[in-house]
Amino acid sequence: MDKNYIKIAIVSALSLLNNEVDNIEHEDLKSEYLLVIEKLEFALMELSSDEL
Repeated sequence: MDKNYIKIAIVSALSLLNNEVDNIEHEDLKSEYLLVIEKLEFALMELSSDEL
C-alpha cells in the first residue's frame, strides 16, 4: 500500500478524533482518545521520518 494513502488516513483519523475529544465527558473515554491520538501522531512521524 502506498505510504501517502496511509498518511492521508492517519491525518483524517487525527482530525476526527481531535474534533471530538473536547466533547467527551467521561474521563476514561477521553484518556483513551488521547492515547489513540498520541499513537497516531507517533505513527505519522515515523512514516514521515522514513522518507528522509
